[in-house]
Amino acid sequence: MCRETRDRRGAVAALVEERARLAPSRLAYAAGRAGRRLEYGELGRLAAEWWVRLRSAGLGPGRRAGLQAEDPLVFASSYLGLLAAGVTAVPLDPRLPPADGARHLDRVGADLLITDDPGACAQATPVWWVDAGSRRVVGASGRCRPRSLPDEEDPPAVLLLSSGTTGEPKVVPLREAQVLHVARLIARHHRLSSEDRGYSPLPLFHVNAQVVGLLATLVSGGSLVLDGRFHRTGCWELAQAWRVTWLNLVPAILAILAAGEAPPGDVIRRVRFARTASAPLPSSTQRSFEERCGISVLETYGMSEAASQITANPLRRRRRRQGSAGIPVGVRLRVVDAERRPCPVGEVGSVEIRGPSVIRHYLAAGEPPAGHRAARQADGWLVTGDLGRLDAGGFLQLTGRSDDVINRGGEKVYPREIEEVLRTESGVSDVMVAGQSDPVLGQCPVAYVVAGENADPAALARRLQALAASRLSPSRRPVRLVVVDALPAGATGKVSRRRLAAWEPGHVRAHLEVGEGRAS
Repeated sequence: MCRETRDRRGAVAALVEERARLAPSRLAYAAGRAGRRLEYGELGRLAAEWWVRLRSAGLGPGRRAGLQAEDPLVFASSYLGLLAAGVTAVPLDPRLPPADGARHLDRVGADLLITDDPGACAQATPVWWVDAGSRRVVGASGRCRPRSLPDEEDPPAVLLLSSGTTGEPKVVPLREAQVLHVARLIARHHRLSSEDRGYSPLPLFHVNAQVVGLLATLVSGGSLVLDGRFHRTGCWELAQAWRVTWLNLVPAILAILAAGEAPPGDVIRRVRFARTASAPLPSSTQRSFEERCGISVLETYGMSEAASQITANPLRRRRRRQGSAGIPVGVRLRVVDAERRPCPVGEVGSVEIRGPSVIRHYLAAGEPPAGHRAARQADGWLVTGDLGRLDAGGFLQLTGRSDDVINRGGEKVYPREIEEVLRTESGVSDVMVAGQSDPVLGQCPVAYVVAGENADPAALARRLQALAASRLSPSRRPVRLVVVDALPAGATGKVSRRRLAAWEPGHVRAHLEVGEGRAS
């Protein structure tokens, strides 16, 4: 590809320029709690400045820049500035220790780090510091030494580190066409317009906040209120003050809001829906939130490897199906058995996807900047690692991860089915089921339960034992009920089953060995 072609401005740059030209004074993004605004006109000026500064440093398409910012407006303007300039953005968790951040940047062959924290990732050079007030670069450490240009006709716009809840994080390369394709699908499916204003407290280094939040807002021409992280207090006041019309949340946040104060009446009337993703939504959480808050929940399903959204429930409330992640949106999806044959309706199998938004490869660790490792099967289908079933209407119900299935004496036990039953007991705030090694049966289910504020842990364990005995078959009954003070959740709200055993010591409030029938 010739240099002239590679310097041509892409679709993100064109969108930013168009929004800045047509509606310069319209709010694009806001730091909700701080009351700070970023309008489309300023966003356009910042994107132009990023273009000039990056080119002056020898950074253009194919080069890679780490982005580690705590301030939401610094992240939003820098992220879109990088994409508009054609430089690959590598978003990092701002809470990463410096050594870990430096290791990630070296792993993907990044040329520099952009940050709003002078102490962040100090081991990586060079570093550009961005001021939270002006969103402009105010200092630099070291001189950029661009690495060899990757031999790619269409270099990625973003490199994402997967959550790592199922093992070592993978590096997911997403092209500009992929992230914008999904952002347009989201805007269309949710009927987002220039009159809409979203609220997103999700971590910006995650694909959901970037594509569902930042890019879908840019595509629709609307605005988005950002929160650096979710706070259980002041959420509804924030939604009221900024006149929010939709919410971008995860199940853990919905559960917290369902247990708190109801929102003001004008918030209930104005907010069209609360969108949820990142983890399967328990039916009890959905019911509690909708009853308490008066706002309907739109459950979706996505992953980094598909540039976020894969399935979504219909926007019209009466067409949604509780307990389902919805129908495919812009992708092909199938559920297959061990021989990769399509499963009959209602039968659990492996979820596979294919389509323009689905990646073809991962970036191979230890081979920066251009090593690849195949992600798709030879026939073009990507194995998501999720298990689920399709109903007659094509709605997907997720039952868990393939490596979460408990093999109890040859019988497959799906943790989510047990969790849904245990959540119906009053006093249960959260629950997760994982497999425990057994010398005879191979594995047996163990339930880790978070008790509600006023629940007696030992009494709750005994009630759950009785509930399991009445509602679950013998193979699906937990052999241990462990009441803990919390579950090990990551930044996006996902709880890691792999960490439960190590998490248990120091967090147990009560436990019950079902075979003995004693709670302590």
